[in-house]
Amino acid sequence: MFALIGFFLPILFNVHTVSAAPCPADPTGVEDSTAAFAKCLAAHPNGELFIPAGHYKISGTITMTRNQNLTGEGSRASVLKCESTTSACIVAADNSGGVNNYSVSNIQDLGIEGPGPGTSSIGIFLGGDPSGKISSKQAFGDSVNLVGVRVARFNHGVEWGNNAYLNKIERSLILENDVALYVPAALHNSGEAIGIADSAIFNNKQNGIEDHGNFEWMIQSTSFDYNNTAIQFYGATIHAINCHFEQERAQVFFQPSGFATLSIRDSEILIQSPAGSDKYILSTWPQSLNLIVDNVSIWSNHAVSYFMRMQGSISGSVTNLYGNGNKKIGAFSDDPQRPSLRPNEAF
Repeated sequence: MFALIGFFLPILFNVHTVSAAPCPADPTGVEDSTAAFAKCLAAHPNGELFIPAGHYKISGTITMTRNQNLTGEGSRASVLKCESTTSACIVAADNSGGVNNYSVSNIQDLGIEGPGPGTSSIGIFLGGDPSGKISSKQAFGDSVNLVGVRVARFNHGVEWGNNAYLNKIERSLILENDVALYVPAALHNSGEAIGIADSAIFNNKQNGIEDHGNFEWMIQSTSFDYNNTAIQFYGATIHAINCHFEQERAQVFFQPSGFATLSIRDSEILIQSPAGSDKYILSTWPQSLNLIVDNVSIWSNHAVSYFMRMQGSISGSVTNLYGNGNKKIGAFSDDPQRPSLRPNEAF
């Protein structure tokens, strides 16, 4: 009886789900499954491609639309082993118009593993490629979300293109890439309300987030652990709340140029290196930064010269700092007019 109910549920509720297995995709990882995934997605342009547990060899690119889902059985159970050192493993993009417009799609409960950092590989590419090589320049990648995924060992774990916005990353791990989340410069119509929640961005060789494109980041309950720099931005709006930042070097946030806003609230910054010294936790170069820091605990196991490098135009406030910052951090900034780190500071 229960088997019959399970058989008829997709028909009763019109759920367009197809398994990758009959395409056929090889869960042993011996045969290349790139063509099998393409066949399934082409045959079922609307709905969900279910990926049973297994390791799937992907030598090229899987392209999905905003009206398709890729769903596995878990980030360690259903794993795409992406071998190309020069291309994107998954591209979520389609042209405007039709049934895909204003749709919502998920990449969910999957492991996506690349050939290693130091290549030009991309784990997931969203939207239109400005060069036209990965996808059409005019393609859209809005409202494509990552839920319960693990993206590891690419040059860029996730990269944005044109017309990509309202993308959410939830309960996911982005690790061991060169850059976890990458935004190139001069994108068109991208970056509105990019959300990260309940996730971990860690052990990436360069940056957790590298934003050249003035995106809006809403980050909540997320850990940035042991990246070279947690967030490097060339003009962006970044709001982090209830987050944890932990690494060995003190340069946690780096703004080398641009007009930016950075707010950090109800969070913790932990500098773990037991020895040595560092200059800055926040380094900002000339131009403009609006900085809000409130109710943040700062712990450092070794000396840090300054909380921030203070150059250019800076406005905002720093309030309610806790932790051992007053003992380990020599001064609030390298601005001689603000020689000490105080629990409440307004610019």
